[in-house]
Amino acid sequence: MGLLENAAEWLESQRIRELSVPIVYQRRDGETLNIPATPGRTLFRAENEYGVTIRTETRDFLIAAEDLPDDPERGDVILHAGLRYEVLAPNGEPVWRWSGTGRILRRIHTKEIGGA
Repeated sequence: MGLLENAAEWLESQRIRELSVPIVYQRRDGETLNIPATPGRTLFRAENEYGVTIRTETRDFLIAAEDLPDDPERGDVILHAGLRYEVLAPNGEPVWRWSGTGRILRRIHTKEIGGA
């Protein structure tokens, strides 16, 4: 393993140790996983039919690919700190994307939908 790969692995271990919180990831089929995730956010911008820019902010969760091996899907739910977040993204955007290099971290976009 090269220097950059070692550094990325070390940085990922630090993210998990220092910034992650416990969540429950619930698939639409009912399967649940108790895994660590790092909360974040993404700001989406899109113009409506009148040329007005609409801003939408999502609550994101960064999850190691090894902890969530299958792709997240619209309608999955994340439970965190007594709240429910539905996996979705505005304006037809994908509900998740790779974060960083090496495809080791998924950034999952969600919207708060109420209490757990």
